[in-house]
Amino acid sequence: MESPPAHRHGDEERERTTRSAGDAVTTAVTTLLTRWRARSRELGWPSDLAWETDAAPAVVEACLSGSGLLPALRELADQRLGSAATDVDFARDVDALASCLPGAALGPAPADLVAAAARAMREIVARDALLAHGTDPVTGLRTRSAFLHDLTSPGYDDVDRHVLVARWEPATAPWSSMSARTTIADHLRPHLGARESAGSVGPCDVAVLVTSPERAERLGELLHGLPGAPGLTVSIAGWPRGADPARQAAWLLDLFPSLVDEPLI
Repeated sequence: MESPPAHRHGDEERERTTRSAGDAVTTAVTTLLTRWRARSRELGWPSDLAWETDAAPAVVEACLSGSGLLPALRELADQRLGSAATDVDFARDVDALASCLPGAALGPAPADLVAAAARAMREIVARDALLAHGTDPVTGLRTRSAFLHDLTSPGYDDVDRHVLVARWEPATAPWSSMSARTTIADHLRPHLGARESAGSVGPCDVAVLVTSPERAERLGELLHGLPGAPGLTVSIAGWPRGADPARQAAWLLDLFPSLVDEPLI
């Protein structure tokens, strides 16, 4: 009977070794994850918030492998804040993990973990602040401040700046205005070009910055008779090129009277 080739024995041994190592890593991750969860609850994890998250195992794996810790912590911070946890909850949760690390005999020093987690949280908070400044989370359009920044930016001095304004009368039900704004935004967004900016400038105004009057007219045609936005009126105004800042401000106040009642302060 012919003996199996020697290299087959070597391959099988390597497979067994790899499988054994993988099982050991999985066990270590599960063990540390379980200890972390229990310790976090001991330290006061809010009872009304779920502790389990997709990012937690990734953080444990990063601790045990020694690589990818900051991205994993960044994702954990993002998911924690997204589930209504506070930055204090996040810091306490990381403290819980740090207290478990000495028993794991692997991973970063507890102080290094805490420092990396604080950095990750600051990055997520900064990102969210920037997004909140520039994008309305409900409509996906630019915020009022961001839109007006685009409109007055010297970056558009090379084009024939025009503004399309879609305006409607306030309804008696407070949610009707938001419904109209969302309907208009959903209809406009797929048609906006690379250098076009749209934003909610007033409580009943949606405006679009375009690079030519013809482009404003084409977008305006999309809004005529739009279902879900009754009483909508559409107008087009040309930016006062070459005017001094005071004249430009006067033009903005004429075009958007709501800025008088809700100034940018």
